[in-house]
Amino acid sequence: MSGKKPEYKRIVFSPTARKQFLNLDKQVQIRIKAGIQGLTVVPPQGDISKLKGREGQHRLRIGSWRIIFRLIDIVEIIAILPRGQAYK
Repeated sequence: MSGKKPEYKRIVFSPTARKQFLNLDKQVQIRIKAGIQGLTVVPPQGDISKLKGREGQHRLRIGSWRIIFRLIDIVEIIAILPRGQAYK
């Protein structure tokens, strides 16, 4: 073994998630970008939980923001929302 951790190949944003990300303040974007990078290693790093009632979806908590995503062979970002709107 080379000692390198396995990684997911790439991160894909849904059109909705891309718009949500681009509408955030630069400082929040930086924090979220760093958190999403933690999802690329196996096992994913960060405050992650499976979502009940949503097949195959997880959430990453970064402060008061929630990143809803799916792990397949890629990291698919579905939505980036404030805590109050993420679970509706």
